[in-house]
Amino acid sequence: MNRDNGTLKGDRRDFLKTAGLSVAGAFAGGATHGSWSITSTAAAQTTQAPRMSEQKWWPSKWGAGDEAGATNHCTPQKVLDTVKYIKDGNIYKLARNYEQAMPCFGKRSFMLRMPSAPTGGPFGDNKLVYNDEYLATEIGQTGTQFDGLGHIGIQLGNPGDLSQMIFYNGFTMADMADPYGLKKLGVEKLKPLFTRGHLVDIEAVKGRMMDVGEEITVADLRAALAKQNMQESDIKPGDAIFFNTGWGRLWMQNNDRFNSGEPGIGLEIARWVVDKDLSLTGADTWAVEVVPNPDKSLAFPVHGELQTKHGIVNHENLVFDGLIADRKYQFVFIFPPTPIKGATGSNGCPIAVT
Repeated sequence: MNRDNGTLKGDRRDFLKTAGLSVAGAFAGGATHGSWSITSTAAAQTTQAPRMSEQKWWPSKWGAGDEAGATNHCTPQKVLDTVKYIKDGNIYKLARNYEQAMPCFGKRSFMLRMPSAPTGGPFGDNKLVYNDEYLATEIGQTGTQFDGLGHIGIQLGNPGDLSQMIFYNGFTMADMADPYGLKKLGVEKLKPLFTRGHLVDIEAVKGRMMDVGEEITVADLRAALAKQNMQESDIKPGDAIFFNTGWGRLWMQNNDRFNSGEPGIGLEIARWVVDKDLSLTGADTWAVEVVPNPDKSLAFPVHGELQTKHGIVNHENLVFDGLIADRKYQFVFIFPPTPIKGATGSNGCPIAVT
């Protein structure tokens, strides 16, 4: 473990090593994570079929070969309908600052260095100087991070068979694998997001910060909507849904606890999202979904249900403080994924406009 900001930086990736879910690769083993562990489904495959492989989920409703998933909702018609909800012109930054001390998943890291001070100059009679930076990090999977459709897949068939690691729209790891970036489902294939966002403040309903392994239910969602004077019927296809759990208050205050698991949505909410035909989920947590899952045999099943099976993208480690302070629970959500060819996700600064 690494020490970070006076706390232990936990290894969330250990959780994946105990399950059969493929996350842009195959993990296996029996490691524990914090105070809990999970039975390896890879080992269980000799006696039963994988839990999430019972039904074929491709081709996508957007057609065989589609690589944009639910970002296809962001049509000119959707944009023109969405822009009507901008009333006061206020902009809210939803991203965390990217810095070395922030909690990171597993062995990921974020490092910025200045080659020298200044980097170059003076040049010319005007004595110009300039600064550059060197950045070493997993660009798409640190800090406020946006999951692309090449990030999460599900292993069917025999463990380690790349032709049976299935991602969105039936693309396989064999189709995608390349040491220089994904050949399919790279984040550059997604469309910029410009849609209506709905923030559900579950922390306010509970009257407290939620805890590790505490699942947000549809009943919780509806209670929050009622408290915020919002109608469930107002959430339309192509919209985005966000959850505030209070867990984000641990960011760089108690990284060890932040990394130990999290509250979040489960498969009940995931199926609600699918039924609503939404484009994106997001939260103030590092995975959006509840960790550990109440079913201890499952690893990140919400990711598999939404991203892999339905092409619904995901945004993690968001900040809602300004929106909540101003009681702005509905807004225009804007985020263009950084078009890095072959990347599994994107950094960047999503914004809310009211």
